[in-house]
Amino acid sequence: MTKIALINGRIIDGTGHPPVNSGTVVIGDGLLERVGSTTAVTVPKGCQVIDIQGKTVLPALIDGHMHVGVEPGRLDHMGHVRTNLQAVGKLQECLRWGTGTVAHAAGSPESMILRDVIRSGQVRGCSDLLIGAVVTATCGHVRGRSADGPWEIRKAVREMIAAGTDFIKTAASGGFQWEHEKLTHEDYTLEELRVLVAQAHSRDKRVHVHAHAQPGLANAIEAGCDVILHGALIDEAALEGMAAKGLWYMPTLYITSEKAREGKRWPAYMTERMKAAHPIHCAGVAKAHTMGIKIVTGTDGGPGSIMNELCLFVDCGLSPMDALVASTRSTADVLGILSRTGTLEAGKTADLLVVNGDPIQDIAILTSKDSIFLVIKDGIIQMTGGFDPNETGKTG
Repeated sequence: MTKIALINGRIIDGTGHPPVNSGTVVIGDGLLERVGSTTAVTVPKGCQVIDIQGKTVLPALIDGHMHVGVEPGRLDHMGHVRTNLQAVGKLQECLRWGTGTVAHAAGSPESMILRDVIRSGQVRGCSDLLIGAVVTATCGHVRGRSADGPWEIRKAVREMIAAGTDFIKTAASGGFQWEHEKLTHEDYTLEELRVLVAQAHSRDKRVHVHAHAQPGLANAIEAGCDVILHGALIDEAALEGMAAKGLWYMPTLYITSEKAREGKRWPAYMTERMKAAHPIHCAGVAKAHTMGIKIVTGTDGGPGSIMNELCLFVDCGLSPMDALVASTRSTADVLGILSRTGTLEAGKTADLLVVNGDPIQDIAILTSKDSIFLVIKDGIIQMTGGFDPNETGKTG
């Protein structure tokens, strides 16, 4: 594999350190070999050299909450085959947007097969995939592996762990999707959530919990769920509980935003509820930020939605650097993959994004696909944004 050197570009390494205004990144064997200022990093002989002056290189972004396929509880055998094949196209488009890793928020053993063939290289050009296997209540908001009561839940969690899930996804409250439910409806009870968390933690798996409002939020926090998802009607009590326990908050602001509602043929009851919740949702994220709660990124959207999520974070008071760190290092940390990705540091996988301009000065440039100069995944340049490595690169 030919080594690649990106030279003269602005480097935002994902750690939160100030940008390096003229830097060099050297890539070899799929890994980052050296990252630093142009004066400090020597370009090895034989590299493919790409001059990115006027551009910014940053870690590939991470979407910690996306539905790449249909909820497994709504599928038969052929439905599982169809939805996982369709997911390939979605993950390829995610990578073209510079999203290096996607966490599937409604997984099953069948979607773990898709994850594994992507990791093995049998399916190429996709974002990496992590699987959150769904264990949820009968008639619950998420339709996955239904289980009710302590012993059914223990068995279901054990099944998903045995199948190889990356984390457990569950629900503590209702949501927007079903007409019969409200955000304030309780999903799993506190007793059930405690058992689910204990069983997952006994096998070193984190729990991501769908929780929009009380009493679901209080139940999820008391049970010790690791990642609180959504929180469209999050309140002061929930924020204080999350801060006290050091829990992660993945607000998925995008899903209640106007951008998410554009052109969607959702039922009127869904769009009305989302529109009404959005101001409360934003206020909750702003308050969480001022309280120092660990905020990470997921969208509940699709390819490119992560770029809009970052803009919404900035609107809520996060700095552009805070938003970028949330979508790289912090989300890698909560997903348990920080040792290999999420920052531009020597020894990590070469997953990175190069954009025209400076997202610190204008985070909104990321929302235009025209701003993407190139994407590198596992040290391989992806064909995107009109960049042709055969014509643009040169050997140094």
